Amino acid sequence: MKKINKRLIVITLITLALFSFYTINNLNYIKHLEIKKNYVDHPENISTKQTAINSSFWFKNLKADIYRLETIQYIWGNAIWSEYKKYLYVILDLITELNPYFQHPYIIGQLLLPSYNERYEDLSNDEQDENTQQWIELWLKWVKNFCDMDKIELIKNEDNLQKLWTEDKYKNPCKDYEIPNYLAYIYYYYKHDPKSAALYYKVSSAIEDSTEWSKTMAAIMSWKWWNREKSYFMFINIAKYIKTDDKECLDFAGILEKAWEKIFNEKSVELNWNILSGIEDSRKKLFWEFSEEKENDILSDTNCQNYINKSIRELNLEYIERAEQKFLDKEWMNSVSAQELFDKWYINYLPVDFQQYKDYGIIYYYNNDIKNYDYRMWKYDEISY
Repeated sequence: MKKINKRLIVITLITLALFSFYTINNLNYIKHLEIKKNYVDHPENISTKQTAINSSFWFKNLKADIYRLETIQYIWGNAIWSEYKKYLYVILDLITELNPYFQHPYIIGQLLLPSYNERYEDLSNDEQDENTQQWIELWLKWVKNFCDMDKIELIKNEDNLQKLWTEDKYKNPCKDYEIPNYLAYIYYYYKHDPKSAALYYKVSSAIEDSTEWSKTMAAIMSWKWWNREKSYFMFINIAKYIKTDDKECLDFAGILEKAWEKIFNEKSVELNWNILSGIEDSRKKLFWEFSEEKENDILSDTNCQNYINKSIRELNLEYIERAEQKFLDKEWMNSVSAQELFDKWYINYLPVDFQQYKDYGIIYYYNNDIKNYDYRMWKYDEISY
C-alpha cells in the first residue's frame, strides 16, 4: 500500500507540474502576443538602436537574427491586415543597425514597405507616403553599407552597356546583385520611374556574380521597349530571383521567359488565343486556384507565384491592347472593356485574370486617365457600352 500511495503521490505531483507548466507557458505566450501587439500599436516602445547595441554585448549578429526571425513570424501571422507595417520599419532599422551587412532585412523592407492592398489596408495618402519614405531611408542605409557611390555615379552616366560589363572601373559597384534587382522593380512598379529602374539593373549587371538575366533587364530597361513588355519581363525576373523552394514556379518562369523571346523579341510567334489559353491552362495545373482563403499566400510580395500571375496579367493586357488598336482604327473611338472587344469579335478569347472572387474580380477595361487598358476590381456587366 505504501508503494501504491507513493506512486499516486508522484503521479499527482508530475501531473500538477505538467499542468502548471502548460498553464504558465500558455499565459506567457498570450503575454508575448500582447507585447507584440503593443509594438504594432506603439512602435516607440521597441528598444532604441543604441539600447539594443549596448545590451547585446558581443552578440549583436545573434540578436539581429533573433529580431529578424520574430519579425518574419509576426508578419506572416498578421499580413492579411497589414498592421505589421506600423512597426516594420522600426524593427528593420534596428536589425540593420545591429548588423549592417545582414542582407535579408533590407530585402523584406524593399518588398513590403511600398506595397499596398486596398482590400485590407485603409491608409491615407500621407500614410502611404510615409511607408515609401521609410523604404527610401532603408534603401539609403543599404547603399551606404553595400555599394560604392562613386561607381554608381559612373554607371549612371554610361550608356554603353558593353563597357559596364568589360571595364574594371565599373565592376562590382555593390557587394551583391540581389537588392539592386529588387530596387529596380520597386522604382518601376511603385514609383513609375523607369529611368531609376534602368540604373539599378545596370548596377546589378556590373556585379561579377550576377546572372545573364541582370544584363538582359539592363538592356530592356535602357532600350526603347514598350512598357507592357518591360512589366511582363520584370515580373518574370522577380519570380526567378525571389528566395523560394518552389521549383515548379521557377520552371514556369523559364517557360514564360522563352515565350517573351518568341512573342516580343523575335516576333516569331503571334500572341493569340491559343497561346494565352495554353499558358492559362498550364498556370491552373501548376498553381492553386485563386480563393479568398488562400489569398494571403497567393498575393504575398515574397511569393514566386504572385509574380508569375502578374506577368500573365501583362500578357493578357498586351493581347487586348493589340485588339484595341484595331477597334480604334475602325470605330474611331475606344472600347470600354475587354468584354466589348470580345462581344464585337475583335478578340476571340476573353482572358480571365487570376484574381477572381465569388461575385466579382479583376477585369480589364479602358482607363481614360492613362489612355490605355488597365485592370481593376469590378464586374463586366456593370460597364455599359
